Amino acid sequence: MQTRSSMPLLYSYIRFSTVEQAKGQSLSRQMSYAKEVAKDKGLMLDDSLTMKDLGVSAFNKANITSGALGVFLKAVEKGRVPAGSILVIESLDRISRAAPLESQGVIAQIINADITVITATDGKEYNKETIKQNPLYLVNIILILIRANEESETKSLRVRSALTKQCEDWSEGKRGFRIKCGKAPKWCIWDDKQKKFTLEPREQAIMLRKIELYKKGFGGLKIAELLNKEFGKDTIHHTGANVYKEVKRRSLIGELNVNVGDVDYVLENYYPALISEEEFNFVIANSSKRGAIKHSQKFVGILSGIDVFKCGTCGKSIGSHVVYRNKRLEEVKSSHKRYGCVEARRKSGCTMTSTIQIEVIEKAVVKYCQDKVNLQRILVTSIDSESINLEENNLKSQLAQVMTEIDNLVNVLSQLGDEPPQAIALKIKKLESQSIDIGLKIKQNKNKQVKIVNTSRDEVTDRWLNLTKNLNELGGEDRLAIRQLVKDTFKSITLHINTDSNQENGLSSVFEQLLGVKETSLFDLTFVFHNDNKRIIRVDKHTGKMIKGLDLEPN
Repeated sequence: MQTRSSMPLLYSYIRFSTVEQAKGQSLSRQMSYAKEVAKDKGLMLDDSLTMKDLGVSAFNKANITSGALGVFLKAVEKGRVPAGSILVIESLDRISRAAPLESQGVIAQIINADITVITATDGKEYNKETIKQNPLYLVNIILILIRANEESETKSLRVRSALTKQCEDWSEGKRGFRIKCGKAPKWCIWDDKQKKFTLEPREQAIMLRKIELYKKGFGGLKIAELLNKEFGKDTIHHTGANVYKEVKRRSLIGELNVNVGDVDYVLENYYPALISEEEFNFVIANSSKRGAIKHSQKFVGILSGIDVFKCGTCGKSIGSHVVYRNKRLEEVKSSHKRYGCVEARRKSGCTMTSTIQIEVIEKAVVKYCQDKVNLQRILVTSIDSESINLEENNLKSQLAQVMTEIDNLVNVLSQLGDEPPQAIALKIKKLESQSIDIGLKIKQNKNKQVKIVNTSRDEVTDRWLNLTKNLNELGGEDRLAIRQLVKDTFKSITLHINTDSNQENGLSSVFEQLLGVKETSLFDLTFVFHNDNKRIIRVDKHTGKMIKGLDLEPN
């Protein structure tokens, strides 16, 4: 007796490549085929076995790599589809329109698993037995797949040609048309009368709030929770999974980026901009290791979690650690909230096992930054924007030179024929690698400029005064704002506790020369600002009072 899991089943696979086809007869037509086959074969059609890839391409194999057909093929591979089962499709090209050899391999995988493929348009059945009886079925399969691939290739070329023309027309200043490429952002809609995109007020407000919360340092889960509370249930997915991608899309400043073949088009002002390019660059510059708090996180250390606070012994991160012992956060003693080296805590080789009260270190940093005159002096002094711009121009010049060399070598190769010398090919590969490295340096240089400009404003010093009042009484959201301020102000803060001649590469002797012999009740902090100015301060471990301080020359 056959069990349910071993009985032959009737599967139906439905696919079309554009969403617009759902509005026509394609879906209902393909669904009716399975019912007809089930009736002819005397089988029950289980709707749960109907697989749908709606608006999914078979030319680029999306239905296999990320679609329902791919799931079915994995089940076939693992033997979970009973032998003798039937797969009903409209035609073979519904399975694949990729290169014929690849497509034939997919169909062969199904048939070799003792599954019959029935094409409803012509009623043909493809299985081991029918192909053995009529080998021309194999030829028929190949011919259908060749034709399907050629049709898709031709259509793809036509689409690319039309898309290229649209992009070039836009670049030349022509307006009043919509480029048929991907979906527009939710916060803008196409206006048929004005022939341009306009802002959708509600979605605009949601996106701006999303950016605001992201800049404050909230994680995806918390952002989703707040947005769904403020704008209504299910405004965004409860995990906030797409937040990190959305805030980095250049559509926020009005750009549409289109890739056609080997050409990348950047279409400026295609969408109405939500934020300025300056604000966007600042979001990007601060996106790496921005220190977003976890949804359930109780305590926010204003110095930890943002890749700023470093150990003076091993150079790795300083983290915050709170010992709760079944107490609420507000009941935990100050002595049980401490900053210490993460690697030392893990016993991963760092010898700086001593820790300092969080309240003491934060008090010292805040007290220094609340001195508006002193902070402005070190932030504004020696900002050599001319030097940074010169560096950027040099990098761009290097990049242009590398790209010229690549073009010249490519021209040489085109004249040599099909067998280019290995040396030239390797040279091109090396130059391409150099161009990527230079491009990365240009990006880092731009981020540095953004941070320096942002840090040098009077607004930063004012924020230190306004945000840090009554620091010990502030809750998580307020401390999160100060954490962002720390990142805006400092490139790094390094903690030195028990230095000796064998630690920190002999830095103790340097510190002694600059600040004098350090007692065990003291510790040192080295501040490095985004303009590369440096400051060392010596602090009392118990009170957080600054004992001494001096400026260092930038490297």
